[in-house]
Amino acid sequence: MKDLSLLPYLLTLGAALSFSSASLIFAKFSRSVSVIWMNAAKAFVAMLLLIVTLPLLFWFQGVTTWEAPKELATSLLLLSGFIGLGIGDLFLLDAFIRIGVSRTLMLYGFQPLILGLTGLLLFDQSFDSRRLIAIVFLVGCLIVFSLEKYRESKSWEIRGLVMAIIGVSMDSAGVVLTRVAFENSPHTQPLEGHLIRCLGALAAYVLIAAFIHSRRRLTGSTDRTPVVGLVTNFLRFDTKSRALILLGCFAGTYLSLCLYLTAIQIGHLASISAIAITGPMFAALLESILSKRRPSKYLGIAFCFFIAGFSILIL
Repeated sequence: MKDLSLLPYLLTLGAALSFSSASLIFAKFSRSVSVIWMNAAKAFVAMLLLIVTLPLLFWFQGVTTWEAPKELATSLLLLSGFIGLGIGDLFLLDAFIRIGVSRTLMLYGFQPLILGLTGLLLFDQSFDSRRLIAIVFLVGCLIVFSLEKYRESKSWEIRGLVMAIIGVSMDSAGVVLTRVAFENSPHTQPLEGHLIRCLGALAAYVLIAAFIHSRRRLTGSTDRTPVVGLVTNFLRFDTKSRALILLGCFAGTYLSLCLYLTAIQIGHLASISAIAITGPMFAALLESILSKRRPSKYLGIAFCFFIAGFSILIL
């Protein structure tokens, strides 16, 4: 290795695997209940887990005096959660339903370029030719999957693509705000940032629910269906489905973001996001396993691109 630490990339790889796996669960229950409910559920479960985890982390680290994040950092993290984890994920889950998990995650290929320029302008992070070559190889994974999907369907659902692009853009904005927050308050733990972001996301759903209820009253609607129905909808499922939902929330929101936010705090933004876009490869592999279909040759080619790009980053 040269001047790069391997840790941020391993963390990001773990985050991509966790999120892409859980995305299949998110798509399933977004379709059976609603996008708003699934998003609220995963943010709420992650918040509860973080409330339990943080005191244990502080105890393990021997922290006796807690130093709160700076006010500006707290505001930025709340805004990051509101925009990225709250509103942005609504668009992403809608895209999961319309065009599928793998195809939606492909559009994260735009994120390394966005975050690379942002890192250069805001954080004085280098964007040398070696990183650019690695990003090209990793984006190659997406091009291969894009070709495969187009050969299968011969068409693209425009609305689904627009939803995915908006979701990716808002997620990128959330990543940038999170990094700015960590720069402003270096002592803030990634898990603390994660908890604040979850609160920001939940605030988004409270405002959405209040807006929909107000609109119903103004229009004289007799619809009294809960906008979110967090507990009601959860209890309607059998034990197996409830366990699957909780597993998805744990892996896709709690664990993946614990890993990803740690990587964001210590790593190079563009390189980290380039590793994160390997999610489509993991999702496609899992879809093949679940559907009991043999992985396609495109998956093998994409895997070669991934190995090449990842090797350039860490060697």
